[in-house]
Amino acid sequence: MKKNMSLSSQSLRLNIIRSYRERTGHHWNYPAYRRPYNWLIHTFSGRGEVQLENGSIALQPNSVVVLPLNKLAHYRCSEPMQLGSCAFTLQANSGLDVFELYNPPLQPVVITDQQLIEQVINAGKSDRNYFSALAAMYQLLTPIIEQSEEKIILNNSYRQLEKIFELVAANIDTPLLISDIAEFHGTSTAHFSRWFSGIVGVSPKKYIIGKRIDAACKLLLLSSHKIEAIAYKCGFEDPLYFSKCFKKSIGLTPSEYRKTKIYDLPEPIKNR
Repeated sequence: MKKNMSLSSQSLRLNIIRSYRERTGHHWNYPAYRRPYNWLIHTFSGRGEVQLENGSIALQPNSVVVLPLNKLAHYRCSEPMQLGSCAFTLQANSGLDVFELYNPPLQPVVITDQQLIEQVINAGKSDRNYFSALAAMYQLLTPIIEQSEEKIILNNSYRQLEKIFELVAANIDTPLLISDIAEFHGTSTAHFSRWFSGIVGVSPKKYIIGKRIDAACKLLLLSSHKIEAIAYKCGFEDPLYFSKCFKKSIGLTPSEYRKTKIYDLPEPIKNR
């Protein structure tokens, strides 16, 4: 892993959304869709594969993989498997998830200590179990992070970007003009837009809409709020425009996306 940015300078917040054990067969063939959370899979036995946008990851006995959030992922099973799975987020103080800052390895990481994933699976049983699960998750994620690569787009000017990311995260539910962000950054709107786009790879407007859509995805899967209310909570003044942006970004309407939680989030763990 490149050392241009240190996670030790970040205030990280780990949240386990749901964890469980499952047995899979050839029916394990979920449609591809973008999840607003990371997915850790510990394979006890059997074999399978997850197809991602940038390659495929093999699921092998006694190994762990992390599927990063907001990436299309399609599952298939080639040999009946026993799995321990966990949906989670790991946010830095900028509001970005660690796996938006780092690309996890496409190779499975060998972990033979099954007690760690067992602790994670039991996260929802009590507060004590949840605390133990957090500790176990950090241990499971350590070799993943060690083999991850820092995204090139965040190698330079990260401290300045971090303040912009924090500003956007704090204003997800309110209007935020690019000119206001440029003034906060201390430059003209045109200069700021060029600077931001050159480093992040998308325009400030697209980035803000993307983060609003991310927030909407979480609310659609993890809350019972009506879609119109979610649109307003995520900074969209027009629910119809929200639905249009959502369909363009995710490929599903908000109502269609909400139905995808039957695949892996029927009973989310209460947020801590």
